[in-house]
Amino acid sequence: MTAPATVPAKPEPTHACMRCGRPVAIDVALCDDCNPLGLKQPAATQVHALAAGGIVLFVVILAVLGRLGLSGVGPFTGQAGDVVAGSGGGLSITLSVSNAGSKAASTNCRVTEARNPTGGLGELVQTPIVPAGESITFTASLTAFGNVPRALAVECLSP
Repeated sequence: MTAPATVPAKPEPTHACMRCGRPVAIDVALCDDCNPLGLKQPAATQVHALAAGGIVLFVVILAVLGRLGLSGVGPFTGQAGDVVAGSGGGLSITLSVSNAGSKAASTNCRVTEARNPTGGLGELVQTPIVPAGESITFTASLTAFGNVPRALAVECLSP
Protein backbone atom coordinates (compact mmCIF):
# COMPACT_ATOMS: atom_id res chain seq x y z
CA MET A 1 0.00 0.00 0.00
CA THR A 2 1.33 3.45 -0.92
CA ALA A 3 1.01 6.52 1.21
CA PRO A 4 -1.25 9.27 -0.12
CA ALA A 5 0.63 12.08 -1.80
CA THR A 6 0.82 15.25 0.25
CA VAL A 7 0.57 18.64 -1.34
CA PRO A 8 3.37 20.91 -0.14
CA ALA A 9 2.12 23.85 1.89
CA LYS A 10 2.11 27.17 0.13
CA PRO A 11 4.73 29.45 1.78
CA GLU A 12 3.38 32.47 3.61
CA PRO A 13 4.28 35.84 2.10
CA THR A 14 7.23 37.49 3.82
CA HIS A 15 9.35 40.60 3.61
CA ALA A 16 12.70 41.61 5.07
CA CYS A 17 13.06 42.69 8.71
CA MET A 18 13.51 46.48 8.83
CA ARG A 19 16.76 46.18 10.81
CA CYS A 20 18.58 43.01 9.81
CA GLY A 21 16.89 41.83 6.61
CA ARG A 22 15.77 38.36 7.81
CA PRO A 23 12.47 37.14 6.34
CA VAL A 24 9.50 37.95 8.61
CA ALA A 25 5.75 37.58 8.26
CA ILE A 26 4.08 40.22 6.16
CA ASP A 27 2.18 41.70 9.13
CA VAL A 28 5.24 42.47 11.31
CA ALA A 29 8.16 44.81 10.76
CA LEU A 30 10.91 43.33 12.98
CA CYS A 31 12.09 39.76 13.57
CA ASP A 32 12.22 38.24 17.08
CA ASP A 33 15.99 38.88 17.35
CA CYS A 34 15.59 42.59 16.57
CA ASN A 35 12.50 42.98 18.78
CA PRO A 36 13.07 40.53 21.69
CA LEU A 37 10.61 42.27 24.02
CA GLY A 38 7.81 42.11 21.46
CA LEU A 39 7.37 45.88 21.44
CA LYS A 40 4.75 47.42 19.20
CA GLN A 41 5.85 47.75 15.60
CA PRO A 42 7.04 51.15 14.29
CA ALA A 43 4.24 53.55 13.45
CA ALA A 44 3.72 54.82 9.92
CA THR A 45 4.57 58.35 11.07
CA GLN A 46 7.94 57.14 12.33
CA VAL A 47 8.72 55.50 9.00
CA HIS A 48 7.61 58.58 7.05
CA ALA A 49 9.61 60.89 9.32
CA LEU A 50 12.72 58.80 8.68
CA ALA A 51 12.16 59.02 4.91
CA ALA A 52 11.51 62.78 5.05
CA GLY A 53 14.65 63.27 7.16
CA GLY A 54 16.68 61.37 4.57
CA ILE A 55 15.35 63.55 1.78
CA VAL A 56 16.13 66.76 3.69
CA LEU A 57 19.65 65.51 4.44
CA PHE A 58 20.16 64.66 0.74
CA VAL A 59 19.06 68.15 -0.34
CA VAL A 60 21.46 69.74 2.16
CA ILE A 61 24.34 67.60 0.87
CA LEU A 62 23.50 68.56 -2.74
CA ALA A 63 23.41 72.25 -1.79
CA VAL A 64 26.85 72.03 -0.15
CA LEU A 65 28.32 70.16 -3.12
CA GLY A 66 26.76 72.66 -5.55
CA ARG A 67 28.18 75.58 -3.59
CA LEU A 68 31.65 74.01 -3.56
CA GLY A 69 31.44 73.27 -7.28
CA LEU A 70 30.35 76.78 -8.26
CA SER A 71 32.55 78.82 -5.94
CA GLY A 72 35.13 80.84 -7.84
CA VAL A 73 33.19 80.80 -11.12
CA GLY A 74 32.50 84.21 -12.66
CA PRO A 75 31.29 86.88 -12.75
CA PHE A 76 31.30 87.05 -16.53
CA THR A 77 31.08 90.14 -18.71
CA GLY A 78 30.38 90.18 -22.42
CA GLN A 79 30.68 92.62 -25.28
CA ALA A 80 29.16 92.42 -28.74
CA GLY A 81 31.49 92.90 -31.67
CA ASP A 82 30.83 92.77 -35.40
CA VAL A 83 27.37 91.65 -36.54
CA VAL A 84 27.13 90.39 -40.13
CA ALA A 85 24.65 88.40 -42.17
CA GLY A 86 25.26 84.68 -41.66
CA SER A 87 26.03 82.23 -44.45
CA GLY A 88 22.90 80.08 -43.92
CA GLY A 89 20.51 82.88 -43.00
CA GLY A 90 20.43 84.60 -39.64
CA LEU A 91 23.26 86.66 -38.21
CA SER A 92 26.83 85.99 -37.18
CA ILE A 93 28.12 87.91 -34.13
CA THR A 94 31.57 88.20 -32.63
CA LEU A 95 31.44 88.06 -28.81
CA SER A 96 34.14 88.85 -26.26
CA VAL A 97 33.59 87.27 -22.83
CA SER A 98 35.70 87.82 -19.69
CA ASN A 99 35.80 85.59 -16.60
CA ALA A 100 36.72 87.51 -13.42
CA GLY A 101 36.57 84.35 -11.28
CA SER A 102 39.27 81.97 -10.06
CA LYS A 103 37.99 78.90 -11.99
CA ALA A 104 37.67 78.26 -15.71
CA ALA A 105 34.06 77.79 -16.82
CA SER A 106 31.58 78.39 -19.61
CA THR A 107 28.45 80.48 -19.28
CA ASN A 108 25.35 81.54 -21.17
CA CYS A 109 25.11 85.01 -22.66
CA ARG A 110 21.82 86.60 -23.67
CA VAL A 111 22.03 88.54 -26.93
CA THR A 112 19.32 91.20 -27.37
CA GLU A 113 18.61 94.17 -29.60
CA ALA A 114 20.63 97.12 -28.30
CA ARG A 115 17.66 99.51 -28.53
CA ASN A 116 15.33 97.18 -26.56
CA PRO A 117 17.43 94.95 -24.24
CA THR A 118 14.67 93.94 -21.81
CA GLY A 119 11.48 93.53 -23.82
CA GLY A 120 12.59 92.65 -27.33
CA LEU A 121 13.92 89.61 -29.09
CA GLY A 122 16.65 87.64 -27.41
CA GLU A 123 18.72 84.52 -27.93
CA LEU A 124 20.98 82.56 -25.56
CA VAL A 125 24.49 81.65 -26.64
CA GLN A 126 26.66 79.22 -24.68
CA THR A 127 30.30 80.25 -24.56
CA PRO A 128 33.29 77.98 -24.84
CA ILE A 129 35.24 77.50 -21.59
CA VAL A 130 36.67 80.84 -20.46
CA PRO A 131 39.93 80.48 -18.47
CA ALA A 132 40.02 82.06 -15.00
CA GLY A 133 40.89 85.75 -15.10
CA GLU A 134 41.02 85.83 -18.90
CA SER A 135 38.91 86.77 -21.92
CA ILE A 136 38.04 84.93 -25.11
CA THR A 137 36.58 86.07 -28.43
CA PHE A 138 34.42 83.77 -30.55
CA THR A 139 31.78 83.89 -33.26
CA ALA A 140 28.20 82.67 -32.75
CA SER A 141 25.29 82.18 -35.15
CA LEU A 142 21.93 83.74 -34.29
CA THR A 143 18.56 82.98 -35.86
CA ALA A 144 16.12 85.05 -33.75
CA PHE A 145 16.96 88.40 -35.38
CA GLY A 146 16.52 87.60 -39.07
CA ASN A 147 19.39 88.24 -41.50
CA VAL A 148 19.62 92.05 -41.50
CA PRO A 149 22.61 93.21 -39.41
CA ARG A 150 21.65 95.43 -36.46
CA ALA A 151 23.11 96.69 -33.18
CA LEU A 152 23.04 93.94 -30.55
CA ALA A 153 23.81 93.93 -26.81
CA VAL A 154 25.17 91.06 -24.70
CA GLU A 155 24.64 90.20 -21.04
CA CYS A 156 26.45 87.16 -19.66
CA LEU A 157 24.91 85.23 -16.80
CA SER A 158 26.87 84.36 -13.67
CA PRO A 159 26.02 81.54 -11.27
